[in-house]
Amino acid sequence: MRINKDAVVSAAALAHSVPGAELRLTRTDGGRLLVAQHSRADLSPCIFRHLVADGPCPIAEEVETWLAAIETHGNLDHVVAGVYRSRHRRGERWFVAELEPGRLKKVFDDLECDPVLADATVITMKADLGLGVVVVKLDVEMSASVASIDELALTAYASYVAEVASSKRADHMSEKMPKRKK
Repeated sequence: MRINKDAVVSAAALAHSVPGAELRLTRTDGGRLLVAQHSRADLSPCIFRHLVADGPCPIAEEVETWLAAIETHGNLDHVVAGVYRSRHRRGERWFVAELEPGRLKKVFDDLECDPVLADATVITMKADLGLGVVVVKLDVEMSASVASIDELALTAYASYVAEVASSKRADHMSEKMPKRKK
């Protein structure tokens, strides 16, 4: 898998937001770095986030020249696509979005899913202005199967991706529309 800037930004946002999350970064030269909130870590999540954020020397630029892989560890398990689950909180799922919170809220309000599960879910959106993303936490506060919670999170993530694709298509189409003469 080729690493790109979006993958590094998402990883930095998750590591910074999810308590106990760890990242294992494998460099192109084979070296490894551990991003975690303990004494064995090479970088804390806060420092890694700061290095990735747009600044005087963001490490996310030309990332493919130095980073070969990113693995999530600690309290963070990859579920599918861009969805992650907490190892210690059964009902918690996370993903990173590039839409403003107002548009994300509309995506969640229009979600087609199990209404009982949806009503028992608290959605928290935390904007990270330095990284230019929103970290989304879905917290299901009822007893439900892991598969049901994963399905809800994947439905929410897929709806977000569809909204992004739809808005990009609309932007692209409006650019191609001929201007009307007056």
